[in-house]
Amino acid sequence: MTELAQRISETPMAPYVDLLRSMQPKDMRIVVSFLQETMAEAEKTPKTASEIIREKFKDLAISQETKDLVRGLSLSSEEIADERTQYILGIR
Repeated sequence: MTELAQRISETPMAPYVDLLRSMQPKDMRIVVSFLQETMAEAEKTPKTASEIIREKFKDLAISQETKDLVRGLSLSSEEIADERTQYILGIR
């Protein structure tokens, strides 16, 4: 067993080492598959707030009255460039 594999005794999995050693290869593969999937999920980067907002409002229907209000606004280029303002106004 490699030195890295022997370090399992330093992890929360230590109580299960004897159980894992006594398992059948078929059952070991199931455990390894579970661990691989769990690791892949843990390594995913969480969504940013803007991604969550974008996903939440992607199918938002903008009424004609709201569009008319937007046309009448006087906004600076910085305000128009702001992603939050764009979502609020339905520009994006």
